[in-house]
Amino acid sequence: MPNILITTLGGTWKVVPELLGFTNPGQVDFYKGHPDAARFSQCRRAAGISPVNEVWLISTEGAPSEKALAALDHWHQSLAHNKPFAVHILKTAGIEDPATEEECRYMAECIFRVVLRCSELKGDGQLLISLAGGRKTMSADIQNAAMLFGCDALLHVIQAGNDIRPLVVGQYRRNPLLDVEDRRLKPITSERFPFTRKNGRLFVSDFALTEDIWDRQKTAGFLYSNHTNRLMQQEKISNFLALYNLPPALIKRMKTQRVGINPATETGEMAWLSKLPKAELHCHLGGVADAGEMIEMAAVNLEQVKAYEKALSEKLREWRDEVDAGLIGPEHFKSIRTAVPGVPPPVSVSAFILLFEKDPKQLDQIIFKEYQNPEMFCAVGIDAYERLGDLQGSGLLQSEGSLRAVCRILLRKARAHHVKHLEVRCSPINYVEGGLRPENVARIIEEELSSDHGLNTTVLFIASRHGKMSKVHEHIELAESLMEKDSNGFPNLCGFDLAGNERSGQLSEIRRAFMPMMEKCMHFTIHAGETENVQKIWEAVYHLNAERVGHGLKLLDNPRLMDRFKDRKIAIEMCPSSNFQIVGFQDNYLPETGGLKLYPLKKYLDAGLRVTVNTDNPGISRTDFTLELHRAARLTPGGLSLWEILLLIRNSFRAAFTGSEKRHQLIREAEAEIIRIIHEGLPDES
Repeated sequence: MPNILITTLGGTWKVVPELLGFTNPGQVDFYKGHPDAARFSQCRRAAGISPVNEVWLISTEGAPSEKALAALDHWHQSLAHNKPFAVHILKTAGIEDPATEEECRYMAECIFRVVLRCSELKGDGQLLISLAGGRKTMSADIQNAAMLFGCDALLHVIQAGNDIRPLVVGQYRRNPLLDVEDRRLKPITSERFPFTRKNGRLFVSDFALTEDIWDRQKTAGFLYSNHTNRLMQQEKISNFLALYNLPPALIKRMKTQRVGINPATETGEMAWLSKLPKAELHCHLGGVADAGEMIEMAAVNLEQVKAYEKALSEKLREWRDEVDAGLIGPEHFKSIRTAVPGVPPPVSVSAFILLFEKDPKQLDQIIFKEYQNPEMFCAVGIDAYERLGDLQGSGLLQSEGSLRAVCRILLRKARAHHVKHLEVRCSPINYVEGGLRPENVARIIEEELSSDHGLNTTVLFIASRHGKMSKVHEHIELAESLMEKDSNGFPNLCGFDLAGNERSGQLSEIRRAFMPMMEKCMHFTIHAGETENVQKIWEAVYHLNAERVGHGLKLLDNPRLMDRFKDRKIAIEMCPSSNFQIVGFQDNYLPETGGLKLYPLKKYLDAGLRVTVNTDNPGISRTDFTLELHRAARLTPGGLSLWEILLLIRNSFRAAFTGSEKRHQLIREAEAEIIRIIHEGLPDES
């Protein structure tokens, strides 16, 4: 892509080497020996100016200009045989010295069209514009053109006696007014406003470009209001409101630039997505840790492990031999908890995990085996998926140390990926095998999650369909006890989740169990439509008053129910990685998945549903808060646009189980941060 310098030219040609001595010091060493040469170099670097390889000169046909052009041509010819830059001379046809209003308007039209054309020609190169040279009216016109069409640097050369100094006097983005459309106006492009070059002379047929710009400037407020309203009316669900005030060209790029389709651009896409503020609505505490983090959690129980060293010694040797022989896998993890009579489950599990303290990769291999290959970790079913978490979760989260450690790990991950709101699902009743009482478990989790004051955290209790109903009632009773214990209650507890095998459990019985929490106006989210049919989603909404549904993959099978989701703003908590791993969908990066069904996320978005993206079990699914957004795009044919990614993020904040005042605050803060990130630059498309 070319780096272009545009300048007007009057009676002196020397302004060109004065400018090029600043932009191209390697070819034109005009300022050699100048006492401020070092400062000029620093100024050039600060402005990010690269050497130009094209110079466009706009001049008149008068005798002084002709004489200057002849001298300039002689100077250009005197340079090295392989000239470092091309020179394009454009003489405004029929104008020797603009002296009338008509001639000045013609000159302005010519200058505007040349700058417009060069602003498009430069592509990813640079456009530099000079105020030096020509009549004052010409300098004013070229300055206006620079501020309208944008430039990487607006230059000037000042002279006091024999002292000549180049200056950078501005840098401008393209004025967004130029890209606003309405019934009368189309975006301003050089194709609509061309100019003709013939024998070095410049011709335009009318004043249409300057008239279009003046019309836009007079009606700017109306145009912007109209433009914003039209954009919002075109969408079934609104994005962050500040996005609609961005320049139209930037909005267009965000709506057309897609991620998740080209592995070559993945690194840049991930870096950009990582910076975005996020809300996580569906994350299970029992599936947070990867192999290295499980070792970190087990290490906090080292003293307890040492206390049972004698009782464990023989079993540890046996486990080591079985590991070396490849005889231990996920199907054995539950038995590890009770492998040695008299040894508490968290101690036994910790002892086993600490066998891999110096080799977490081996533990990862034992847990995931062939699933380490993403192509193999697809459509494995819910039972095989859940077995991968048996070593952590209820296996490891049975001690205060492990509970605190997993919370710290989760917060650390959230901070690393700029999560601003985090909802954590847990089952305190299931974490008591190490001697803790359920209330202690809940308080430990609340205390650790509340320790990061820059992150808004809430807790959801999980009731399980496939367990005993007594466990559901115990969680209800625990919630009531915590909420009534003191004046502060349990402020982090925001809702209930119903999870587990969708085939299990009588919904009428579960509804009766949930009634005390419904009477307290608790939030409810229900796992439904992941592995079973759409009827389970209907039941979640109409029997259990679900405000959100986990996964909801079968919702497409009932269009009328989809309409109710839209009407009632029921959110869908999609988890791309676990959905791919459990059910199986097409992935843009994995050609061998081409025969699988299409992921429904994009159809939900297009229907105007409040779709959110979440991690589910980041340690089990081998994912993180950023990767899930990218995985959502990978599972979408043609990828997702940057605009759609931001819509998913806004949906998550809007569906958060937190107070309305806090929710609006989170949205406002996320919106401001996103606008800042956008202005810093979008991910590279190449």
